[in-house]
Amino acid sequence: MNMETDYLSALGAGAGFDTKKIVTTIVAAEKASKQSSIDRRTTDVEARISGMAQLKSSLVTLQTAFEKVDDKRDFNFSALSNSAPESVYASFDASNSVPGTYKVNVSQLAQNDVFQSSSYTSQTADQNGGAAASVSIQVGNNAVETVSLAAGSATLNDLAAGINALDADVTARVVETSTGVYRLLLEGPQGADHKLTITDGVFGLSSGVNQLQSAQDSSLTVNGLLITRPTNEVSDVIPGLKLDLVSTTSTEVVLSVNRDTTAAKSAITNLVDAFNAFDAVMKNLTGSMNADGEVGSLKSDSTIRAIRQTVKDFLTADSSTPGVSRASLSSIGVALQQDGSFKVDEAALGTALTNDYSDIALMFSANTNDQSVYSTDSRGMAGDIVLQISTYLGFGGLVETRDAGYVKTKSGLTDEQVALDKKMDGVKERYTKQFSTMSKIMDEMKSTQKYLESQLDNLPFTSKNN
Repeated sequence: MNMETDYLSALGAGAGFDTKKIVTTIVAAEKASKQSSIDRRTTDVEARISGMAQLKSSLVTLQTAFEKVDDKRDFNFSALSNSAPESVYASFDASNSVPGTYKVNVSQLAQNDVFQSSSYTSQTADQNGGAAASVSIQVGNNAVETVSLAAGSATLNDLAAGINALDADVTARVVETSTGVYRLLLEGPQGADHKLTITDGVFGLSSGVNQLQSAQDSSLTVNGLLITRPTNEVSDVIPGLKLDLVSTTSTEVVLSVNRDTTAAKSAITNLVDAFNAFDAVMKNLTGSMNADGEVGSLKSDSTIRAIRQTVKDFLTADSSTPGVSRASLSSIGVALQQDGSFKVDEAALGTALTNDYSDIALMFSANTNDQSVYSTDSRGMAGDIVLQISTYLGFGGLVETRDAGYVKTKSGLTDEQVALDKKMDGVKERYTKQFSTMSKIMDEMKSTQKYLESQLDNLPFTSKNN
């Protein structure tokens, strides 16, 4: 940078001069060229760091879209219909379901043993004439457990507390059945194998007439297959469905799991949209002219530019695990446009999903689930892209390495700026001393000049004294 300064004007001929102004002007002139270089490089590296942040964000978004179709179970897009949810409530996990129709008949619900004690007018009064008492309980074939009540403490409340403290999986509570009348209610776990055997000579719990309900298993048929369970939850018979049995049925409950091609179409359309968004970001970052009419901040980095082409190659080529009839995006109605983006033909995609669903699942996922990044097995189109992006973003990957390099460069420029500022402070201090000394000398010279002029004016025979 060429900078001309009129130092005579700055000094002020024939008069005192502004030392601070002169020093500031000279220091600025010396600093200008180096400062300009630092500013230019800082602006450039900050633009690159910002560009890398945009790139990473778009890659993560793209990876997330493809992760939704990189496992075989991701293609278990299903919908459930239930003819009688008030009798059999079904919780649905579409990712693990299998299309089919399931006819369910419930002949018996699971239930537990329920016993009541004799009735009493107090829940806190002793009921054994001041003597100690004990109640023994056995659940199924488990060990017998005993509640021992001290003399004077054979009350309903103490018995309930003692039962609830056992490890027998039984519960007890005192209930006021009518005004001023109390009974202890004892319940065991559900299932025929959990029948209660009670020994009680005080409270009437072992009396047959005080058993309100008997333990039994649930019983149902699913497509004619007889099934019994100790509870009313059945989660291991129909893939992806957990059945909650609410009531017995007189007619069959029909559960239909149907393939939901609409959801599959949406997932594929979303990943195409994700790629188009990624592609737009890459064009902006690496193009000769971005959306602001400027050169892309990463245009000069050929390896970053190559990321866009690598990802696009996966989408334009046949899958690493092609189906018999469908092998690539173009074969299912996803076409590459002239501008580099992809467009979905919804009708063609719908037809492909209806006719060749298995081929499409294989094409994207290789019919595998949860493949490790270290696996060498085929992954399918989605799996290949997910792995490639992981390689870019992972430790030591291209994106991570480039980003770290730009951050390091910016740190170096910060250090360079500090060093330049420190150097210029020294230059400023040196010039300030020099010009301060010069100013002092000139002031002394002017003082001497005035003294001599005064002496000359007072000499005899001068023009003034003539």
